[in-house]
Amino acid sequence: MGATPHPQEPDALPPKIIIPVRYVHGGAVVQTTSSSLSKDLIHVRSAQPPRAGLIIGLLLYCPKVGEVVRSTGLISETTDGPQSGFWAELADDEHGAAGIAALLERYRGCSRYQTRLRARIRKEGRSADGYVTNISRSGAFVNLDWPPPAASVIDLDLSIPGGPGRESVLGFVVHAAEHKGVGVQFIGGSDEFRSRLDEYVARLGS
Repeated sequence: MGATPHPQEPDALPPKIIIPVRYVHGGAVVQTTSSSLSKDLIHVRSAQPPRAGLIIGLLLYCPKVGEVVRSTGLISETTDGPQSGFWAELADDEHGAAGIAALLERYRGCSRYQTRLRARIRKEGRSADGYVTNISRSGAFVNLDWPPPAASVIDLDLSIPGGPGRESVLGFVVHAAEHKGVGVQFIGGSDEFRSRLDEYVARLGS
């Protein structure tokens, strides 16, 4: 791993970049998203982050469906509260570093598309029905009357056209607006969910 600054140093924080991320921990696949990324360092959102000191494989997606950057990360620190997840130092191998550099060069945010999908948000025994009104590979905006507070983790149930029916994904509430809805970042999903989401977003963008 290359030498990187400590992530809690203000000047060391990489830029806010939200892209889909996949990793495997304890035999479980986690499809989630980043919150910050540089060529040396990444912060990955996770409701149950792996412990510091572990080395994990990472797949980074974006900006186009089918483009994947493979890297290895040494987990340097776990985070909780509104920034629940982990910081990882990225391997400095030539191939992975080149892929991340190219990704950063092309990155302009994952494209977001207008849609209307029935959805339900669940948190601590309470639920509310609404509609996903726009969606990207990294998150969605859900229109509903009862928005859970920002920085909370919720269960989001939605049906992706062409899928087997309603399915659930963990979401991190990035922002909330009363009587309007919530912006949600996907932080927990299966490979199957990621595949169906990618295909749906690709159709919306075609």
